[in-house]
Formats: sequence, structure tokens, C-alpha cells
Amino acid sequence: MVLKKNLETQRGAALLIMMTVLVLTLVTLLLSGFDKGSQTISRDLNTINALSEARQALLDFALLSDTVAGSPGVGYLPCPDRNGDGLSDEPCGNPGESVEGWLPWQTLGHKPLRDSDHVCLRYAVSGDYKISPPVPLTTTTPGHFVIHDVNNTVRVGSTPAERALAVIFSAQKALAGQVRNTGAGPATTCGSDTPGAPANLAANYLENISNVNNATGTYAGPGAAGSEALPTNTPSVFILAAKQPGFNDAIAWLRPADFADVYARMP
Repeated sequence: MVLKKNLETQRGAALLIMMTVLVLTLVTLLLSGFDKGSQTISRDLNTINALSEARQALLDFALLSDTVAGSPGVGYLPCPDRNGDGLSDEPCGNPGESVEGWLPWQTLGHKPLRDSDHVCLRYAVSGDYKISPPVPLTTTTPGHFVIHDVNNTVRVGSTPAERALAVIFSAQKALAGQVRNTGAGPATTCGSDTPGAPANLAANYLENISNVNNATGTYAGPGAAGSEALPTNTPSVFILAAKQPGFNDAIAWLRPADFADVYARMP
């Protein structure tokens, strides 16, 4: 009788141990999957936060650009950085020409802004809004940038008055064919001290999808916008699309509506 009870007790204990092991295994698997998902979410949030900080830094600069040495007034945005040291390189292009390069984080009084793959952000500024060489700026001066979605539906800039004033890019990890070495020059925080080195070229960071090339601002479709590569004084086109094979750009932009406080300070 005692032996029988002992056997039943042992069987019960063994069953409990098996169930415990099974539950722990399932929990481990679930937590493992959750952790991977959390890492993806965290990486995406890092990119979103960097783009958001860049937008705000550019707005702050435009709001107080009349306090910058040599500035013609309120509402101007910095020239891009050509070599990745974080400093705006002025002048940039001809008057009225839109240009692209590294986000000048140091000029903006900020730390280096990087995406989830630790790549510094890039930036395009409308020709009429750049600080050097300047053109007269008013509250009705249109931006130069049109934003498409993957179906080439215009998301921003369906009329000149609604075009974006600036676009910020998260390039993320290099894809096939993109070379980001520093060339003959020493490395800077974001690129190379040699402006023409692969590490500084937009084509080695930004991609082409749905006939829109984010590196050049061109669109191989109907309409005048996007007909000329940057630098240009004609409207450029950029694309907002989900990450997929051959494309991993993320973008943010500044519209005229975002400049309400800036325009309120302009004469």
C-alpha cells in the first residue's frame, strides 16, 4: 500500500515537472520572439526620433536665423554639410538652387543625429529657403519639393504653395552597389574630409523606387517636377515608401504649415 502511494506520488511529481518544463519552454519561445520584435520596434523608434529631432532643430534655426552672422533675416535654413563634419558649408550652389548633403548637426547646435543603423541623417533644402546665397524670402515663397508615395500619388506638394521646404533622409544600412568608403581623405564624424569621396555621395545612401530617385530628386514620369537632378532651381521629387528589397530610405519633411511660427516673425 505504501509502495503504491509512493509510485503515484512519483508519477504526479514527474507529470508536474514535465508540465513545468513545457510551460517554461513556451514562455522562452514567446519571450524570444517578443524580444526580436522589440528590437525592431526600438530600431524604428531610433530612426523616427532622429528624424523628429532634425525637423525641430531646422525649425528652431529658421525661427532665429536672423541672429546668425551674415543672415538676411528670419526663415532661412542652413546649407547642407558636404563632408560630414556637421558644419554647414556655405555658399551652397547658385541662388535659388536646391541642394542636398549631410544634415549640418553642429551648425544646428545638436549632437550627430543618426538612424537605427548609426548612419548620419542627410538633408535637402529648397533653393529659395537656403541661407547662402540667399534670395528674398516672404511668407508666400513656395518650397521646391514634392513627395510621392509608392504609387506615385502626390502626398505633399500638389500645388506650389504646398511644396515642402526641406526633406530629411534616413539612409540606413548600405544596400547592394552602395560604397561608403572615405576615399583618399580621413574620416569625419559622418563621412569623409574629401567632399567627393564615396562616403559623401548621395547615390551611396539613397535609392530609386517607383521611378523616383531620392539621391537626385528626379521622377521619370509625367509632369515637370523632378525633371532635373539636384542641384536645380526647378521642383524636385522624393518618395515615401516602406522598407523593401533594394530600398530602405525613410524621410521626413518641413511644409509651409510647419513654418507658421517662423512666418509670424517675418516682416
